[in-house]
Amino acid sequence: MKLLKYVRMFRVYLVILGALCLSYGIYQKYWYSDLIEKSVKAIETNQLDQQYLEQAKKNLLSSNGLISYNMGVRAFRANNLKKASSHFYDVIQKSDDASQKKRAYYNLGNILVLLDLPKKAAEMYQESLRIDPEIWESKYNLERLYVFYPSVFPNEGKQASLDQEPGDQKGDRNQMGNPGKGQPDI
Repeated sequence: MKLLKYVRMFRVYLVILGALCLSYGIYQKYWYSDLIEKSVKAIETNQLDQQYLEQAKKNLLSSNGLISYNMGVRAFRANNLKKASSHFYDVIQKSDDASQKKRAYYNLGNILVLLDLPKKAAEMYQESLRIDPEIWESKYNLERLYVFYPSVFPNEGKQASLDQEPGDQKGDRNQMGNPGKGQPDI
């Protein structure tokens, strides 16, 4: 009889502990979501401080890929290309979300174009297209590279088309990119 009493008491404590953990998780999630929303609004209005993102990074349930991507966008808008590329490279290395990776590759390509590194920029656009072949911005920017840098891409400028699929002749267009290539030197 005493054992049954202890089991019931133990269950009550477990239910209370579970309810506390659940309420804490919900609080953290909504707090984190509010911070991300505020940071996105700050990015849209060109307020380039990172206080919301720094606070959101401390959250237990935070998505480091999303936070790094937003920090990269802010650094890019502040014209700090080295820091922006570092954040986008973190997204490529640490995120499991393919949409974040393809956007990070695309933005790294844009940064490398600004730094006049067309060969590396083309690699980033191609990686973006390997993840999602339907990104017309990457196709467009890759074709522009082929047109505006004919000395760097002597054979590509004549063959480039928005209808082309990414990948090499072996048909590896659906193959995920290799993020272990190393961070581009910027």
